[in-house]
Amino acid sequence: MPGCCTLQLRQVCTACILACVSSQRKVQRYAAYFKGWCQAFGEHENLSREEHGINWLLARHQVGFILPEKLTKALYREVLGKQRESPKLTISQDCVRVGQFHYRLSATEDQLGIDALRQIVGNPDDLYLYLTYHFLYQSGTRIITLSRKQPLAIIYKQISPMYIELG
Repeated sequence: MPGCCTLQLRQVCTACILACVSSQRKVQRYAAYFKGWCQAFGEHENLSREEHGINWLLARHQVGFILPEKLTKALYREVLGKQRESPKLTISQDCVRVGQFHYRLSATEDQLGIDALRQIVGNPDDLYLYLTYHFLYQSGTRIITLSRKQPLAIIYKQISPMYIELG
């Protein structure tokens, strides 16, 4: 019976889809229309690190991080660049990897930041990635922000999505 096989195939596909969704999430990326433009990050808790580590910013609906200057350009190229293929961000217990960029996690602050990222990614709401700023940080500092709130359309344009995989 053709209908029986079709029904069985649909059940298998649904199970596969549900398994994929739990480990990998689509994130819509945004880039500013003009270089240097971005919206404010807003109120947050800061998990500070020394100058060689990630500075995590935690808020109710978003997580941001500021990288040491030497790592910033490499990650921007991978995450917010206009390459043809969408990058995939893989987060495991001991490292974060996106394209050619690889960062080994070690400090307690990194683990708290990753836990906050996992909480945001685990929420079924849409996810958005864009750059923000905050007046408390040095002029020109940009915060890579993963948020459940869409950025301001007057500042940002949508670019290709990326995927986050939790390892």
